Amino acid sequence: MKTLFKWTKGLPLCLILLSALTTRSQTITTNRNVVGMEHNLLFNAIERYQVTQTGRGIIDLRRMFDGVFSPSYSGSAPTEQNPTVILIEGLPAYHTQAGAWVGWSTRYWPANKFKIEAYNVYGGANAWVTVADYSHTIFSGFDFNVRMPSGTFSKLRFTFLSATGSNGRLGVSELFYLHPEATTPYYGLKNGWESSGDNAFRRSGNVGIGTTSPTAKLEVNGTIKATEIKVEAQTADFVFEEDYELKSLEEVEQFVQTNKHLPDIPSAKEMKENGVGLAEMNKLLLQKVEELTLYVIELKKENKAIKSIIKTNK
Repeated sequence: MKTLFKWTKGLPLCLILLSALTTRSQTITTNRNVVGMEHNLLFNAIERYQVTQTGRGIIDLRRMFDGVFSPSYSGSAPTEQNPTVILIEGLPAYHTQAGAWVGWSTRYWPANKFKIEAYNVYGGANAWVTVADYSHTIFSGFDFNVRMPSGTFSKLRFTFLSATGSNGRLGVSELFYLHPEATTPYYGLKNGWESSGDNAFRRSGNVGIGTTSPTAKLEVNGTIKATEIKVEAQTADFVFEEDYELKSLEEVEQFVQTNKHLPDIPSAKEMKENGVGLAEMNKLLLQKVEELTLYVIELKKENKAIKSIIKTNK
């Protein structure tokens, strides 16, 4: 106690209490309290599941599941007679266990009347369950989340009946289903960026290392070091089929003299401009090796025949 008094001497009591509270303010993410967006099972939902939208107030579905809290605003207002309905089907069949949460967020123009439903398949129930119902009650807020009931849900349905935007228009930034026992952090979230209209940083699905504008699923501007690289195999064994037209060595010679590269092999200029596909080039090189093998076999037969003639004429 003397040590504590010596340390706190001269400090206001409120500051001491605030310091004590701050050291205990950290909330550890578990499956029993609301977890962060890193456990959103709906990341990139439009490519991972089946997502459809109906109704009058259409919003940009791509921006509902990209992890970017930039909202999409509908061009017209949803109504109770013609609401905006977003249906997500094909969700992985994981039970909610100790806890899962569903909801939406926006910057402006939030919905003030909405309904969230989930399709429960646990134990063969196969029935829609109402998770949240503000269809007859005005909701006030810019984000919403609610704990999911116990069950295994293969579908989610968000129904927006009215909103607070200009002329009743709707704004939504992100739809989420936080399920910490069904996904690893950020699983399904795309990487890479592309410029697209008013959303200059929409995710493209490409990953770039050493480049900010990748044009392939993985683009590396630099050296890749690995102990082994496996490429999907492409065979060239068609060379050994009976109907394969093997060029004569005279034809190959004429082609090389004219084009300065082997038949079927891209020229140096083409390789420089377009790069080299490992699988395709491996197939072409194997094709040439197999053709060489046929040439050697044929030459050996000719050589054997010549030796036989020489031996006979001695």
